[in-house]
Amino acid sequence: MLEFFQAGGWSMFLVLVLGALTFGVAVAFAIRPQERRVGMVRALSAGTVFAVLAGLAANVAAVMSHVPANPEWAHSPDVHLIVMTGLGESCAPAIMGFTLLSLAWLITAAGVRRMAIEV
Repeated sequence: MLEFFQAGGWSMFLVLVLGALTFGVAVAFAIRPQERRVGMVRALSAGTVFAVLAGLAANVAAVMSHVPANPEWAHSPDVHLIVMTGLGESCAPAIMGFTLLSLAWLITAAGVRRMAIEV
């Protein structure tokens, strides 16, 4: 798990913080469903999505600039495998962020169901 987090680089911290906040607000909404909390889940979700996209873009840019800058990699007959490995690692922020968002919205759905029953 630590290797997965390291593969994603610095952006994993931002994705983790925003994703955890989104998840926490979703849990609070599910416990006590109030309309005002749904807006916060939406806003934090948007922030998490933007953090995921920024992390993904930064990681892909790092792969695309570091591989050519390293002559040993750039001239290797396995350069395609090096790039594929880097692009795979670049997806770490998206995997973590979208997983947290999926869980948060699953819990939010439970809150929406509870809110409909209480009305």
